[in-house]
Formats: sequence, C-alpha cells, structure tokens
Amino acid sequence: IRRGETEVPWRSIHLSLLLMFVLVAVMLSLSTEYHVFGTDKVGQDVLYQSIKSIRTGLVIGTLTTLVMLPFAIALGVMAGFFRGWVDDVIQYLYTTLSSIPGVLLIAAAILSIQVYIANHPALFETATDRADLRLLALCVILGITSWTTLCRLLRGETLKLREMEYIQAATALGVGRFTILGRHVLPNVMHIVLIIVVLDFSGLVLAEAVLSYIGVGVDPSTFSWGNMINGARLELAREPVVWWSLVAAFCLMFGLVLAANLFADAVRDAFDPRLREQGV
Repeated sequence: IRRGETEVPWRSIHLSLLLMFVLVAVMLSLSTEYHVFGTDKVGQDVLYQSIKSIRTGLVIGTLTTLVMLPFAIALGVMAGFFRGWVDDVIQYLYTTLSSIPGVLLIAAAILSIQVYIANHPALFETATDRADLRLLALCVILGITSWTTLCRLLRGETLKLREMEYIQAATALGVGRFTILGRHVLPNVMHIVLIIVVLDFSGLVLAEAVLSYIGVGVDPSTFSWGNMINGARLELAREPVVWWSLVAAFCLMFGLVLAANLFADAVRDAFDPRLREQGV
C-alpha cells in the first residue's frame, strides 16, 4: 500500500478526498463573509444556486430512472423470450416512439401541464406546488421517452439466453414461462440494466440543462443548472461581461456528470466477464 502497488488505487483515492475536503473547507470559510462565486443580476448568491441545483439534477436522474426501468425491463424481456406477435407489437411500439422527436413530445407535455395549472388554480395555491408538478411531469415524460434503448438491448440479450441449454432444460421439464423469466432470464440481464442506468444518469442531467435552457424544462423558479445558464445568457451581453454564473453552473454540472461517468466505468469493469478472466 505504501508503494501504491495494489489493485485498488488507494493513493489516488486519498489524494482526491484530501483535495475535495480542502476545497470544501476553503469555500465554507469564505462563504461566511464573501460571495465565493459572486452574485447574479438580482443579488442572489451563485454558489447557493449552484449547490441547490444539484438536487434538481439528482431528482431528475433518479425519478426518470424509476419510471423508465419497469417499461424497459418488462417489454424487453418479454419481446426476446416470447417472440412471435408479442415481439412484433413491442418492436412496433418502441420503433414508433423512437421516431417521434423527444423535444417536441416533452414540449407538448409541459405546455399541457401549464394549461392544466392555469385552468385549475385552486389545486396549486403556491408557486412551489406548481414547480413540483412541472418537475414531476418532466421526469415522467423523460422516463417514457428514454426506455427504448435499454429495451432493445434486453431484447437482444434475452434472445440469446432463451437458446441456452439450462433454459431449454427448464422448458422441457415443464417449468412455467414466467418462472423461467424470474429465476433464469432476469438475473442474467441485470448487469446490462445496471450499466445502462448509470450511463443514462449523466445524459439525463445534461438533458435537464438543455431543456431548461430552451424553456421546456423545469419551472423558472426552480434552482437548476439549465435555468442558471439561461439567465447567464443575457448577462454575457453586458459590459463588463458577467460570466461567473455560467462558469459556476458548468463546473458543478461537469463534476456531477464526470463522477457519474467514472462510476459507470467502474460498474462496467466490475460486471465485464472478459476483464475478470484476464485478471484486470
């Protein structure tokens, strides 16, 4: 360990944690008397907005994944295992959904939610209620439109698994189809599910920023990196240029996406049988 010749890079981990703790301690000590990242056009602290925006990114990534997984797993496994007309119907479904531009579908859903809120003001008395409904609707729409890729992968893996000898033996012994799916097929496709979910998390965070920037994302009153970038867009035309809001949103979004991608690489390596066979 002292020489750093271990399977786990402890030295890099310790140095990274030490650097992170030092940066956090410095920012906390300075934030009591200074605005570390400056303020925006109305005097709000940019560091506070950037940290609060992490919640929005995590909520969208987590809730969207929870909405996407049941569709992708159920339809993908059923299409690959049952084949026939079931496979044809599911393929037609995700092919049709993939052909619809996602931005237009999300914009239509968000505008419908806004019309519903405007027509029923008694149900949403505060701005927080309206913002939470819009955030929830965005998660649902992103989940409905993002399950097709995982469904295709699970269908292909299930088509391969159903021809394996142990699946054929279970079928010959009279084991029920859904029992085979639950005991033999589903556990053998979970590695794909884990890898794709972690990889898609960073894409969902970036999607929120892009959608909020063009005005069809979260509510403008919600703290998010997309709203920060959208607000900083007009500030860049001022003289002198107000650039720190854009840089702060970019740095924290970059840090979260980078962490998610590194974690996805670690998950992929952990579940890759070829790497385990090579002893890497």
